[in-house]
This record gives sequence, C-alpha cells and structure tokens, in this order.
Amino acid sequence: MRTLQSFTPEPRPVLRVVALVLAFVLFTPVLASAYSWRTCGGGKQTWSGSRANMYISTTSFPPGSSWDYRLQYSMWYWNNVKASGFNFYVGRDTDGTHRLGNGKNEIYLEGNNGALAVTYTRYRCYWLFGWHRGIKETDIGYNVNYSWSTASYSYSNPTGSPYNFQGVSLHELGHSLGLLHENRWMATMNSYYPNSGPLGYSKEWDPYADDRQGARYLYPDSTSEVDVAGSPLRRTGSGTSNLVSSPLSAARGSSVAIQFTFSNLSNSLQSFNIGFYLSTNSYISPWDTLLARNWGAWGNAGFTGTFNRTLNIPTWIAPGTYYLGFLLDDPAALTEPNETNNSQPMPRTIVIY
Repeated sequence: MRTLQSFTPEPRPVLRVVALVLAFVLFTPVLASAYSWRTCGGGKQTWSGSRANMYISTTSFPPGSSWDYRLQYSMWYWNNVKASGFNFYVGRDTDGTHRLGNGKNEIYLEGNNGALAVTYTRYRCYWLFGWHRGIKETDIGYNVNYSWSTASYSYSNPTGSPYNFQGVSLHELGHSLGLLHENRWMATMNSYYPNSGPLGYSKEWDPYADDRQGARYLYPDSTSEVDVAGSPLRRTGSGTSNLVSSPLSAARGSSVAIQFTFSNLSNSLQSFNIGFYLSTNSYISPWDTLLARNWGAWGNAGFTGTFNRTLNIPTWIAPGTYYLGFLLDDPAALTEPNETNNSQPMPRTIVIY
C-alpha cells in the first residue's frame, strides 16, 4: 500500500499534491460530504471559465502512444461527469522542458522523491478591495523510477507494481481540477493506490460517486446524470486497497458469502434492484443463473458502499469452474448512459464440486 507521506505515516509515499500560493494568504481545506477542496477568503479555489488546458509532454508521452491515449481517456472521464461544467482540453508540450510558473499546465515524466506522481498547484489568493482567488497552473509529474502499465487493471496484483497509469492519471487530474485527498471512504481521490480502482466489467477508471459530487460542487451546471456502477474493491482502514472477498470453492447445495460494492454516480438518490448470478464466463448477465436478488437497494448521490450477501449454490449445477457476480439495476429500470458498469464479476473464480 502506498500513499501520501505528508498525510499519513506510511513510509513509502506514492501520490502527492503540492500547492504554491501566489500571495500571502494560505489556504484552508474544507470538508463536506467527504470530498474536499481549497478555499480562499471563504470562497472556492477553482479555474476561471471552468476549464484547463493540459499540455502533454511529447518527449515523455509520444502522441498516439498508449500513454497519450490513457491520459486523454482520464481527461474525458472527468469531462463526462454530468451536473459539472468543468472541461480539460488537450495540448502538446514539445520542447522537452517543464517548470511550474511558466503559465502552462504540463504533464511529464520525472523523478519525484518516491511518490508515484505529484501534482503541483499554483493559485492566487489575496485581498485587494475584494478577494482575488483562483487556480492559475497545475503540473503533473509521473515518477520515471516506477514500473507503469497502460493495460487493464490486474486482479492478480491489485495494489502493486506495475502501477496502472490511467488510474493514477485520473487521481492526479482530480487534483488539477481542484479536489484534495479523501481517505475516509472509497473515492478516486483516496491517496492510497489503487485509490478506489476501476468500475464494472470493463474496468473503467471513472470518478467515483464522491469525486463526482466534488466536481459538481466546484463547477455546477444544469445537466443531470443517472448511473450506478459496480466495483471489485472494498475499503480497508483509511485506504481502499483490497479486492472484495468471495470463496474459491463450494459444494452444490451449500451457502457461500460474498462481498459487493456499488457506487451511485448519479447526482440524485437512486433506487434499484441487484441480481446475484453464477456464470460460466466473466461477464455477468441476466442470461446467467440467478442465485438471489436484492429488491429496492438505494444510494444517495455521492454514495459508495460495500455489503455482504449469502448465496445458495443450486444442487443441480454441474461441477466446474464458474464466476460469481452481481448485476446492478436488474431487471433494467433506470435509464443510464452506461450499462456496462452495472455488471461486476468477483475478482476470482469459484470451483463448484
């Protein structure tokens, strides 16, 4: 487990955010509904125009490379948060240099004191016939001394090297947007890698419910969102760095216990059913063997939680290797722009005998 040294006594820091102020007024973190942000004179520290141009170093991350695509995907996922009007825009930094204070938001590789990545923030906060505030510049440096992967998140090594580049990018871009760390529950802005991990069958690195609420608070607009998503991880202590649990084997006719995590990505309370299935493949669908269903589950906007469920294995199931899993909004009742994140297999198979 790796985290931010200045926030916790863990000896091996990974994610770090550094802030530089332009004037003589220091910031005070504000906590509400878990997500946190900077303030200045009682107001939010945000980007003017609800946008930021991010310049990707072409020497660190060549255009068209998997690294370049993963960075752009991470920006897109933040841009796609509904009820928030914030947008990242992609630029190119071609000169091979970077410096905080040059007025350009740069993304690059560096060596940075043991952290996986560092977000450096420069902002304005002073009084002169009224408060002058706002984020002016953010630079993101990824530690070249670590092993990185642009492949899908691996259940076989959920907290270790090589580290998922898109997952860390989503976290650091959250700092660039204006959010601080949130370690009290599952969140993309949790400082412990893998933060809170990906969502759904496709392993999408999408901002969690709490992070979306933070983006909506900092940059509200009139749009709305309805989306619920499953997660293969659960919160452990002050971090979110362990897979949900499920059995490796079970006898036909026996009962098994599993954990499941869901996140309400919507900007309003949602009620839905949850189906629990046994499948011959890793994609959980209504065509698999239904084991049980929870009726009328619900979650407020910003909610993510892990629960336990006992399931009975049918006596008529043929012996073999299967996947346990769950399907949110089963049968489908919500109108969601993304249905693939409703399906979540357990991170390991189960042998039925």
